[in-house]
Amino acid sequence: VAYLGEAPPEDAAWAVYVLAGGRPRLSVPVGVLRTTAARLAGLPDWLFEASHAAVGDLAETIAHVLPPPSRRGERSLSAWITGPLAALRGLDPQAQGEALAAAWDELAPRERFVMVKLIGGGWRVGVSRLLVQRALAEHAGLPPALVAQRMMGWTRPGHAPDAAALQALLAPPPPADEGTRHDGQPWPFCLAHPLEGPVEALGPREAWQAEWKFDGIRAQAVRRGDGLWLWSRGEELVDEAFPDVVQALRA
Repeated sequence: VAYLGEAPPEDAAWAVYVLAGGRPRLSVPVGVLRTTAARLAGLPDWLFEASHAAVGDLAETIAHVLPPPSRRGERSLSAWITGPLAALRGLDPQAQGEALAAAWDELAPRERFVMVKLIGGGWRVGVSRLLVQRALAEHAGLPPALVAQRMMGWTRPGHAPDAAALQALLAPPPPADEGTRHDGQPWPFCLAHPLEGPVEALGPREAWQAEWKFDGIRAQAVRRGDGLWLWSRGEELVDEAFPDVVQALRA
C-alpha cells in the first residue's frame, strides 16, 4: 500500500503486473545470460557453474559475480521494461550479450538481480495475487471483489500495463450496475478454500449446494451485448482454440 502511494503510475502498473504473476515477453536464452555473465566476471565456465550450484539461483549468481558498474542509470522500472529489455527480443545472441553487458554496467547488484528475474521469470517473492488485490483495494478505497474482477486479464500474454490501465483499475465504481457493461472482462473464477470454523456455521445441511468438480480445462464464457469471449483459468482468451464452443454459445 505504501509503494502504491508513492510510485509513479507507470511503474506501479508494471509492479502490480509482475507481483500478480505476469511475465513480460522477454526472450533471452539462459545460455546467453550465463555466457555473458561469466565473460564479464572473468570466470571460466566451470567456476561459474560451481558458483551457480552453490548459490542455487541464476539471477542471484549473476548479481554476485559481475564487477561493479562503471556508471549509474536513472531509468525507472517501466522505462527498463518497455525500453532496453523489450529491445532484447528479436536480437541475435551476440547482440543480446552486448546489450546485457551495457545494461548490467549501470545497475547495482540488487537491480541486476531484478533485471534477470524479469527476463527469466521464476519469482518467489511470497506475495500472492490476492494480497496484491487487497493492497490495491485499500490504496484506492475500493471493494476487494471489484478490484479482483477488474484485474481479470491483467496478466494475460501480450498485455502491457501502463498508467492509464492502472487508473482504470483504481477508478471509483461506476454509478450504473456493472451488468450493463459491454467489454469482455471476465469475473474472478470461483476457487475452493478450506473451511475455517465449525461446519455447523454453514447452516442446515438441506440448504447446502454441492457441485461435481470435473477434470479438464476450467473456462468462463462472457456474453455482453453482441460480444462473446471465452477465458481460461489462466486469464488467456481461448476463443480460437474452441470454435465449436464459441459457435454453440453464440446460438
